[in-house]
Parts: sequence; C-alpha cells; structure tokens
Amino acid sequence: MACNSCETSFQSAQTLVVSITKSGTSALLYVGNQGRNIVLIRRILLCSTSGTTLYLRPPPDGISWVYPSTYLEPGITALYYNWSGLPAGAIVQAQAEYVELEGRSRSCPTTM
Repeated sequence: MACNSCETSFQSAQTLVVSITKSGTSALLYVGNQGRNIVLIRRILLCSTSGTTLYLRPPPDGISWVYPSTYLEPGITALYYNWSGLPAGAIVQAQAEYVELEGRSRSCPTTM
C-alpha cells in the first residue's frame, strides 16, 4: 500500500511491491512481484514506531518469513509475515532487499 499519491505512481513502475495490512493488533506483510522477471529476496526489514526492527530472512534463519522460498515468481503476491501484538497507534513500515533476475537463455526448437 502506497503512503501517498506520489508513492502510488512510483509503485506502478516497481517490480516488487511491499505492503502492510492491519488485522486487529496484527500487521500482515505482503510482498508482490508485478514485474516480468523472477526476484530473489535477500532480506526484509520490518520496523515499528514502538522501537522494534525485525530483520526477516528466508527459513530456517532466526526470524524468518513464512513464504517457503527466497524466489518470487512474476504475478504472485504472498503473505510473508504476521506481526502480532502491536500496540494501538503503532506505525509499521517495511522494505525488501532483492535482486531481479534478468538473464535468459533459450534453446532452439526441437521437433520430437
């Protein structure tokens, strides 16, 4: 979810979109790949104004996200983390560090 109208227009040009949805006292972190390439997510930083910062990494690392892979295919938006027990009024923000895989190689057609 974009923070303002400028960010909304910027997100339409981004490959990876990170968004947070409120669900009671939980913040649900979603990551979506709206590009045409596969992305390799290295780390997600999730912080709140309550003074806590989480450094999420792929399973089985210490604080790991719930999505089972470090790769995110084009067109997929997935839940990455459910941060529960946040105090009322806390502001939560996230950013993802990723590499976009652009190289492609293909074979010639072969008739079988």
